[in-house]
Amino acid sequence: MEDIQYNNLELIVIGAGGLAREITSWNNLSKKMYNIIGYLDDLYNVDQSNSYGLNVLGKIEYDKFSEKTKAICAITNCSKKEYLLIQSEIYQFEFQNYIHSTCLIGERTSYGKGIVMLPYSIISCDAKIGDLVFINNGTQIGHDVAIGNFTSIMANVDIGGSAQIGNNVFIGSNAVILPGVKIPDNTIVGAGSVVIRSIKQVGTYFGNPAKKIF
Repeated sequence: MEDIQYNNLELIVIGAGGLAREITSWNNLSKKMYNIIGYLDDLYNVDQSNSYGLNVLGKIEYDKFSEKTKAICAITNCSKKEYLLIQSEIYQFEFQNYIHSTCLIGERTSYGKGIVMLPYSIISCDAKIGDLVFINNGTQIGHDVAIGNFTSIMANVDIGGSAQIGNNVFIGSNAVILPGVKIPDNTIVGAGSVVIRSIKQVGTYFGNPAKKIF
């Protein structure tokens, strides 16, 4: 399990919306804090951001990163995260993992760069998590699960053992993915949905059992 380590890193949060405020709040309440020096967002509202006490540095411009600066991704839009990773490779800055101290990660589980795990999430043993994956509060991910790059998983999702989740997948709050189910790239699973069998066609799925609606 990785705990939050205070090591004087200068961290810029990419995103200045609700998720950025959540990460900041959990960081401020932690005994071991990251040093967040500011926020970048192409769509930020200056007055609103300032009222929340966020130090918004402006739009997402990559020359704002120095050699010792790293980034936390506070964006759930899957395609936007994929673009950000490409830019990080071009401009040679790194994404930092943010894993809250209350999270549990099982043995032999691996994960990529820039993942965000908010409080009380659990990943069981032998799972494999990709780059820039977001996992919200209280989500449980079973043994041997594979989750692709840029996927966003909202609060209190339950993903059963050996499920396979593709790249750029969005899973809404309180969804249930049964063990062994496969979900292809670029799929959306609506909040509260129950996926009882593997999905073969890309689209938006909703309901119990989940059915394709778009």
